[in-house]
Amino acid sequence: MSTNLMEQDLQKQSPGSNLIFLFELEVTASTTVYFHSGVEADLSTVQFREEGGTVRTYTAIPVQAEGFEIDPSGTVARPTIAFANATSVFGDAVGDYDSLLGSKLTRRTTLKKYLVGESGDSTPPVEYPKQVYYIDRIAEKSKTVISFECAASFDLDGIKIPARQIIANACPWIYQGADYTLEEYEKIGGCTWNRESKYKPAYEPTTAGLNGATEYIALVNIDDEYVVPATGEIGTVGFSTSVGSISVNNYYKTTTTLGTTSGVRRLTKESAFDTSADSSTVNNFWQATSTTSSPGTLTDSNPNVNRIRVWTTWNNSTTYYGYTEDRYNDYVRYTSGGLTRLWKVKRTNVNQAPDFGEYWELADMCGKTTKSCKMRYGFNPQAPGTATTTSKQNSNTQVVLPFGGFPGAKSFS
Repeated sequence: MSTNLMEQDLQKQSPGSNLIFLFELEVTASTTVYFHSGVEADLSTVQFREEGGTVRTYTAIPVQAEGFEIDPSGTVARPTIAFANATSVFGDAVGDYDSLLGSKLTRRTTLKKYLVGESGDSTPPVEYPKQVYYIDRIAEKSKTVISFECAASFDLDGIKIPARQIIANACPWIYQGADYTLEEYEKIGGCTWNRESKYKPAYEPTTAGLNGATEYIALVNIDDEYVVPATGEIGTVGFSTSVGSISVNNYYKTTTTLGTTSGVRRLTKESAFDTSADSSTVNNFWQATSTTSSPGTLTDSNPNVNRIRVWTTWNNSTTYYGYTEDRYNDYVRYTSGGLTRLWKVKRTNVNQAPDFGEYWELADMCGKTTKSCKMRYGFNPQAPGTATTTSKQNSNTQVVLPFGGFPGAKSFS
């Protein structure tokens, strides 16, 4: 880039060439739109060089850009850029306008004679220093115009420090907001956990001790309980009903009798007591945390076991039940919109496909604690190198949480 020639030209009474403004808008990490407001009468494209000599072509688009001037008082400029005929010319180029928020906008300033094919074309290009801004908000949107307000990266107007509150043992990030499969411009916050809870150590370079080529599925509910496949599902685990002795990481099953004595009742689709189910049983599922010949009664307060849940694949002819204690409510996995996710029934139903509403809720939810995080990123498969949805009870302690979700937490080895 050379500014000396530009300075010499603009110090003349007549520089002998028009001032040209070129714009570069980074729509995604891999897509940049190059445009200008129209130089030739026929609104033809123009070309200009990068510093390394690469020639870029800028398309003529009806655009009006204002407020890029530098204020000597020190106020940071917040320029606006408006596009006419927004639903066709500009819309075809960039797609969804809302997705542009946060996108990088670069304005380049030169003279017409320094464009490619003109007399002053050279490498490096002759231009003023680039002005870089980021699209901050949509200022106006109508059938005929779309206008954006831009901000500099160092514009701190209205910013408070610290930018986020530190709450003891509680993660402030949006769960799965920065899923590694999302485009950079789609990500929010710092939680990189996958929306389908797929866990591939190769995607998480801080993970040690696992086969990086294997993709696991680590399903955990909001109560920090692992959810594993039920009998008949792919990757199913075996549940022993013999609990006289238990072995660490193995799975066990006990039952609770429904009725007024236990206080656990099955509900009808109208959320009334289903008295026909009284005296039948509902299952409790456990994973052993130790090996012992005297485990005692398997309960939530027993340190020898942790309660887990089981899931099945949703079937439109199966009735899924809710209970007065929702720890017994059914879990399913269901694919919609290209994502396979874990759901928990809220209300007894049949033929109601999992979705947000009165019948279902997402079951793969984060408890927002260090334990919640450790159970996911510290997922320690029972058979490393083999695709599985089952984890050992002891987390992988070599893992470092990758995003600083707990800035007030102390590290212990």
